[in-house]
Amino acid sequence: MLVTVASLGILCVLIFVLGPVSWWVAGETVKGLSGKERADAINAVRQTVLAALAGVTVLASLAYTARTYRLSRRGQVTERFRAAVENLASDKLEVRLGSVYSLEHILAESAVDHRAVVEVLAGFVRHRVRRSSAPEPMKPPEQRNSYQSDPPDWGEELSPDIQEAVEVLARRPRRAEPRRIDLRHTRLAGLSLRHFEFESAPRLEWMFLTGADLHRADLRGAHMRGTILNDADMRWAWLQDACCEGTQMAFVDFRGASLNGADFRRAFLRGADFREAGGLTAGQLAEAEIDDDTRLPEYLSDDPWVAARLADCAAWRETNSPHRRPPRTPPPPLV
Repeated sequence: MLVTVASLGILCVLIFVLGPVSWWVAGETVKGLSGKERADAINAVRQTVLAALAGVTVLASLAYTARTYRLSRRGQVTERFRAAVENLASDKLEVRLGSVYSLEHILAESAVDHRAVVEVLAGFVRHRVRRSSAPEPMKPPEQRNSYQSDPPDWGEELSPDIQEAVEVLARRPRRAEPRRIDLRHTRLAGLSLRHFEFESAPRLEWMFLTGADLHRADLRGAHMRGTILNDADMRWAWLQDACCEGTQMAFVDFRGASLNGADFRRAFLRGADFREAGGLTAGQLAEAEIDDDTRLPEYLSDDPWVAARLADCAAWRETNSPHRRPPRTPPPPLV
């Protein structure tokens, strides 16, 4: 029945196209002809109209096919996303790892799902390695315990699924992100994000890592621009050549950390503790904001460049907004 109706419909369209439509397209010029000339002219018009109709039909078919493909692919992505989210709750490590890899593929393929995938991965990390309680604010310098040079207890190794989830966030595509990735108060001790293991520098940029436990984390060459790390534990962390430009690092515990070549330009380091940190130079602090509560290694405590920087920062705070950073302090002239 449907085939018959469709055939009749096509026949009616052809009669309409070859009849009234062709004569309308032909216009008065063809109507004014007679005999064979008129027949040849109207046949030429009909061929042109049929060719145009065929072209329109092909374009419509392609558009329909493309739309069907997009809807089908969108449905597949949605189903993959749903399955990956469900499997993140599995008790089996290998299932959770598979879910993280699946979400990374979706993140690479679908810009539409960028925000959802990032928030799911961040929520997964927060849920599984949330610190049992927020870290206590760092005490003023005079109330802090004397530093012991022995490294802290290493504790448990970071679970592979958490390591991989943070790696996926660190190599996420560069797309607009309306808000920071929230990894506040997470236990990420021993996290490894070394630049030479990535195609490009790992990106811990534009994140909340307030109060995070990052002691003995290996962040060599990582980019942390614009991230908020206030009150984080970064004891014995490896930060060689890390980019901490514009990073909020108030009261961060850097004791015992390796800081060779770390970029602290415009970083907020008030109250940070650098005692026994290795590789820190006065030049690295020349564009950072520090204050009298910033604890420095003994070899920098009497450095004239550091003293000049402290004075510049104090003078700047008296007359400028706390959201602005003082300009770079030039090195003192050689005597």
